Amino acid sequence: MARYLYQPTPQFVDRLEKIRKNDPATHKRIWAVVERLLDNPLDSDGKMHGEHRGMLKKYVGKGDYRILYYWCELCRKANEKQIEVCRNCETIPDQSVIFFEVYHKAESRRVK
Repeated sequence: MARYLYQPTPQFVDRLEKIRKNDPATHKRIWAVVERLLDNPLDSDGKMHGEHRGMLKKYVGKGDYRILYYWCELCRKANEKQIEVCRNCETIPDQSVIFFEVYHKAESRRVK
């Protein structure tokens, strides 16, 4: 199976860069999870509820960090387009994984 395309949001890129500067070891662990998700986007730890309903989540390590993402092909099949966060949906190929957010579990209430 072909590898999926990496499509991060600007917010995801900013957060990942801050983590890289402050904690390179954690950045490396997060990036390893991103790589695994690009190989198999169905390897999620479940779907989000509430404000981020429907987005997929993946824990990093023992669960200190979470990655919020969605797989475009799955979204289109379910007709669940994440319009409010995925404004350029029509230009992104089906074989893409959009990474929306990475955050520490202590920040879970502040994730927007």
